Amino acid sequence: MKLFLVMLFAAVFVVAAVPQSEADLEAAMKQVLPASGSLRGNVTAKNADGAKSDAAKLEKIFKTSEDFFAARKTQDAVDWSKQAKEAAVAIGKLAAAGEWDKIPDEQKKIQATCMACHNAHREKLPDGGYKVK
Repeated sequence: MKLFLVMLFAAVFVVAAVPQSEADLEAAMKQVLPASGSLRGNVTAKNADGAKSDAAKLEKIFKTSEDFFAARKTQDAVDWSKQAKEAAVAIGKLAAAGEWDKIPDEQKKIQATCMACHNAHREKLPDGGYKVK
C-alpha cells in the first residue's frame, strides 16, 4: 500500500510539473484585455465587488504566465509576470478599501509589464498571429 501511495504521489507530481503549452498561455493572455476593460468600468463605477473580481482574474492570468515562463527558465518574463500579478493583487485590495484614486497607478504597472514582455518574447507571424519567441 505504501509503495502504491508513493507511486501515485510521484505520478501526480510529474503530471503537475509538465510545462504549460503555448496554447494555454495564449488562452490566458486573450483574457487580459476583457478583464482589464471590465476592471476600468468597475473602477469608474466604484464597484468594489466587480473590481475585486476582475483583479482576481488578472492575478490568475499572470500566475499562468509566471508558471509558463518559469518552466522555460525565462527570468525576465517571470519577473514581469510577478510584477503584474502583484499589481492585480494590489488593485483588489485598493478596491476593497475604496482607494479608487490609487488604482490607475497599479493598472499602469500591469500595462508596462505587458508591453515589456510582449516586446521581448512575442513574435508576429506572417498570418497575423503571434507565437512565443
